[in-house]
Amino acid sequence: MPNLDSQLETETIALNQWLYAESVGLPVDPEGYARPAEALARLYADLLEHATEIGQRYFALENWAETRLAALDQHLGAERDHHLSLPVFQSSEGPLTWRNWKTFERETNDGRLGEAFGQMVDASAHLRPALEERLALWRADYAAHNLTPAHIWCWREGLRPEDLRAFLRRTGEANRAPFQESLTTLSHAVFGRAAGPAELRALYLNRMYEPTTDCFITTDQKPGFFKKPGFSENWIEHTQAVFAALSFGLAHVPVDVEPRPRKYPGAFCFPIATPGDVRVSVRVASPHHLVDMLYHEFGHAAHFSGIRADLPFVERYWIHSGTHETFSTLFESLLGEPEFLREQFGSDDTTIERLLDFHRFKMRLTKTWLAASALTTLEGWLDNLSWPEIETHFAANMLACTGVPLPPGFARLEPFTAACSIYPAGYVLAVERVERWVTHLRALGGERWWRSADVRADVWKKVRAGGQVRFG
Repeated sequence: MPNLDSQLETETIALNQWLYAESVGLPVDPEGYARPAEALARLYADLLEHATEIGQRYFALENWAETRLAALDQHLGAERDHHLSLPVFQSSEGPLTWRNWKTFERETNDGRLGEAFGQMVDASAHLRPALEERLALWRADYAAHNLTPAHIWCWREGLRPEDLRAFLRRTGEANRAPFQESLTTLSHAVFGRAAGPAELRALYLNRMYEPTTDCFITTDQKPGFFKKPGFSENWIEHTQAVFAALSFGLAHVPVDVEPRPRKYPGAFCFPIATPGDVRVSVRVASPHHLVDMLYHEFGHAAHFSGIRADLPFVERYWIHSGTHETFSTLFESLLGEPEFLREQFGSDDTTIERLLDFHRFKMRLTKTWLAASALTTLEGWLDNLSWPEIETHFAANMLACTGVPLPPGFARLEPFTAACSIYPAGYVLAVERVERWVTHLRALGGERWWRSADVRADVWKKVRAGGQVRFG
């Protein structure tokens, strides 16, 4: 289907360009997504009607259903802007909104943190009609084909849905106790108290970097360490040099670190055109946060920009989170390698131990919080849960996995759960896959496996395979 591939790619790139600009907070035509989304819906509907193979049918159905959500996703964003604003709470970016919530959390240590969290959860009740409408459309589109997004996601990853359910529950519950121990230590270091729901939310990919950020602001004499101002540019160049030494030159990948008001508050890698146009965005919280995000997102960039350009459209663009998060997690895992920290950052033994403690916490966070989120959405699809039931399952799963009693309504604010997305299962799978992969790479290349030409060849082989890649 070469002609169809060409049309799909043209419209996909057009939609991705709009989505990227909107995500980094650049001015966009509010309706600019509509034309390419509608064109893609028509193309995928045609492909679905004429699909002759199961993979082709699943590919068409998943993408047809997702493009049909585009208008509802924009409506949901507008509802968040309208309802998730609490002027009684202020930060350096003005009145508290869902867009600047992380800034408020970084600047708040007192009781207002819990008050704002509670009021934001209460305000999110206004989102329920939009969330239910989105879920109903998505569910109906799949039900017409006797499928769910979870079944297609699992098929693409080579898993059975019930096996994934058991894996997520087992992983989350097995890591609750060590996560609780790490969480208590970290929360006391940041807030001077144990973590409740508000503290956990503030720590998550935000304030958890504070106790170790001094490891990345010392003196200019040590290689890899930089002072403000300009630390963002220095660290980008430093990380690009590291990836180039690993045989992944990423100087052509733009990195957006501008703090625009409507910019996505975290970090992401966006493959606009695979492999030719891949971009990274980070809304910087601290030097350690920036370094951590760069290794993760550059891992994505190395993957997407390294996929063979001659592969069919489906193998360059239909890549689920269990696959591409494995690559980002592999490169991110370098920050948990003592000798890598010593080589690249000049870290001493004490600093290395502190960074290893942080790395262990982050892996436990993935295996608990994200396992609970993924388990909730998986149950939502497999068990045909209503939205109120999803909220109830979310609270129960978060308690079972993290040990923290989050309110059911927080499901409306947790991005993956609110979107009923199976995506976070990919993070949990990636951690397990990388643990096995690094064992193999260490056997192949030794303790400093990242230096090995054989290891680089092994990684490149998997990168270039696109959606065809398989992990042992």
